[in-house]
Amino acid sequence: MNIRRITDWLRLLVLFLAGLGSISLSPTSVQSAGRPEPSDWFAGDPHMHRGVGCGRANEKEMLSPQQLLEMMKVNNLAVVSVLADAGNGEIKYADQDLAMITGQDNAVSTPQRILHWDAEWHYDPQGVTFERKMIGGHLALLGLKHGGQPYAQYTYPILAWAKEQGGIAGFLHMQYLPYAFYPPPDGIPQSLDCCAPLEYPVETALGSASFLMEDVVGSDSALQGYYRILNTGFRPGLAAGTDYSCNDMEPLGTLLTYVRIPGGHLSYSQWVEGIARGRTVVSRNAHNEFLDLRVDGNAQPGDEIRLQESGPVRVHIEWTSLHNDLGRIELVQNGAVVASKTAEAAPGSPAIFETTVDFRQSGWLAARRMHWQTGHRTHTGAVYVVMKGLPIRASAEDATFFVHWIDSLLKLTSPGGEWNRFFANDLEAAQKRYREARAIFVQRAAEAEIQAAETKKQNAP
Repeated sequence: MNIRRITDWLRLLVLFLAGLGSISLSPTSVQSAGRPEPSDWFAGDPHMHRGVGCGRANEKEMLSPQQLLEMMKVNNLAVVSVLADAGNGEIKYADQDLAMITGQDNAVSTPQRILHWDAEWHYDPQGVTFERKMIGGHLALLGLKHGGQPYAQYTYPILAWAKEQGGIAGFLHMQYLPYAFYPPPDGIPQSLDCCAPLEYPVETALGSASFLMEDVVGSDSALQGYYRILNTGFRPGLAAGTDYSCNDMEPLGTLLTYVRIPGGHLSYSQWVEGIARGRTVVSRNAHNEFLDLRVDGNAQPGDEIRLQESGPVRVHIEWTSLHNDLGRIELVQNGAVVASKTAEAAPGSPAIFETTVDFRQSGWLAARRMHWQTGHRTHTGAVYVVMKGLPIRASAEDATFFVHWIDSLLKLTSPGGEWNRFFANDLEAAQKRYREARAIFVQRAAEAEIQAAETKKQNAP
């Protein structure tokens, strides 16, 4: 068992002891009770593997497409992305999966359930015996036309490889970010593990990464990474998936992503596009609940509202559940909870929370449903509020945080640094990307300070 398996097992054990085991994930009740989401939203698992490895390490054969289709029914999933191992081969028989990446839905797919092959790319720096290693993080590559096993010592060439095929790519395992593990500056990685997305601020800033994903069991640390990057004006999609079978063999869709497709006509390409555009709600409670966020009547996750002057916006949040449940609905503005309501939801009896929130400069809103022990159970993508045409620069502190993050990357990867050994060939190219992203965050920190000063001046008595 490698470090990654031990880490994920411990996370699962902690959540179980904290009370996660009390949450019902009954396949029968999920299927019979229907769907908690509106008809133009579609639930899927964008991160699973069918091969021999992780929880299936002792198996002899890969799961068949027909078996996967049956497994989708447990949580009534509309879409599953079967990710071939395009990296170091941790999942055995990767060549069989890579050959199934064609850009087309698998033949067993139905109008209601899409099974589609794409890829995950990674070369873990810790916990494995493979010769090739890199520190940048794990990538999900969605919407590919063909498979392959490209190699680089940083993530950009792989992100570009996916884009050349018309696909999108994003960083996995956001829950591995070390928020609350280190003293200030809290959250900047100082050591390596299997999976932490060390280059996510770099490639999000440079426009190569389209989304950020929590997986396995997820955690609120993933949200902190999402909030900080939103506060600097970038708009990555938010996603969640199981990483089956590396999730202690929990069913597909135990973590899932709801994607809104305008018009309500399901296709894999539109589902993937919805992730990139931020039209998502993520669930750590399987296909059991949904949060419907509406701002000023019609704006939903991924949408933008334009205001010509400061003032309030109206917020409507509806929490639907297939089971009787108690939790707290929270409204998040620029990373901070600004309103909340403890509520009960039950089948046919959703909890509704309505409020208003003031905007004095450009920013964003999101909603989340919290469990008092295990953190967020559902979380929406952001709705963006643009004031007087100005870009979102909600926090100079968060932009500066990413400057420090990249300073740490530059120091640790330079000659004499602990991580320099991972860059036998690509150091110059990788550090060029780091410096370009750093310059963007420096500029955005300055712009955030200017916006804050102007806002304060305009609202002075």
